[in-house]
Amino acid sequence: MLVLVNNRKLSEYLLQLSTMKEKIIQLLDDLQVKFHWLNHPAVYTVADIKNLPEYIKPIKNLLVQEEGGGQKFLIVMAGDKRLDQKLIREKLKNKRLRFASDEILMKTLGTTPGSVSIFSFLNDGSGDVKVIIDQEILKDDEIGFHPNINTATIIFPTKKLEIIINHLGCDYIIMQLYDE
Repeated sequence: MLVLVNNRKLSEYLLQLSTMKEKIIQLLDDLQVKFHWLNHPAVYTVADIKNLPEYIKPIKNLLVQEEGGGQKFLIVMAGDKRLDQKLIREKLKNKRLRFASDEILMKTLGTTPGSVSIFSFLNDGSGDVKVIIDQEILKDDEIGFHPNINTATIIFPTKKLEIIINHLGCDYIIMQLYDE
């Protein structure tokens, strides 16, 4: 059976993932970021993280877009919190936001739902996405992100997150995303 992912053969898609792993490792090495690469069973939801052999603090990476095809935002937030779209809309002074479709996700960040991360900015097409970082996640010593596939997590010191994002050329904002 031939499986297509965004009009590409599965083998081409898997090759892209292999190349992405190399790009991520090279990026972290170039920035002298010490990291731990953890391979694990596929994780589709924050709840799935509880079943992993090693504890990883859950992080949500959500691609949202203004209605009508406007500005896109990658929201990086604590996995145990719920996104308050009304609050974030008010803070950003934007019109109504909606979750990006699978097609927009693949076209913009080169990945599929459940695999989105800051490393998606290594893909072409991501240049018009602004990153919004939940200030709460910056309080932890370590942070983990998928390497654009949900069967692995890269864990590194949280203090290196801004260095990585700056190197990727991302426009980003750190803010409180929810009322305590």
